[in-house]
Amino acid sequence: MRYCSRCGAQMRSEARFCDQCGHSLSGPGTAKKVRSNYHPSESQLPSAPVTSRASPMIATILALGPGLFGIMGLGHIYVRSLAKGLVLLVVGAVLGLFTWVLIIDLFFLSPLDMGPDGAGLIGAAVLFSLIFFPLWLWQAYDAYLIAKTTQPSPDTIIPPPYY
Repeated sequence: MRYCSRCGAQMRSEARFCDQCGHSLSGPGTAKKVRSNYHPSESQLPSAPVTSRASPMIATILALGPGLFGIMGLGHIYVRSLAKGLVLLVVGAVLGLFTWVLIIDLFFLSPLDMGPDGAGLIGAAVLFSLIFFPLWLWQAYDAYLIAKTTQPSPDTIIPPPYY
């Protein structure tokens, strides 16, 4: 029993062309290109790593810009890391809301009349800021790394589909 060198299908011993893909089974000097209606299934195509065409710069801008105001995770959603992006979106919204409300209240609404609750307000603002701002920077850097590592390298050759 013979096998096609192109698709691996079993061949009759007297066949000159593959019944599956139409590949010429004659010697190397007499090979002819034969068009057929053969369209290989997904399992027969050569496997190439799935890569994202996401730009690291756009991922970083989407993470930094809206993320500063509590809308974190957009860079992750852009690079198709949906679960992490949605978690960051929820956590960032809660942390961002508390952080910015406390900062605005501390510096703009009540700087003169602190009263007895002033120390608690300052402590809460510092605590939320120490969590929010590092998380904001980390999620931007992480979105950048994900976009950068999913880029195909310049020497990657993805073969065209067989027709």
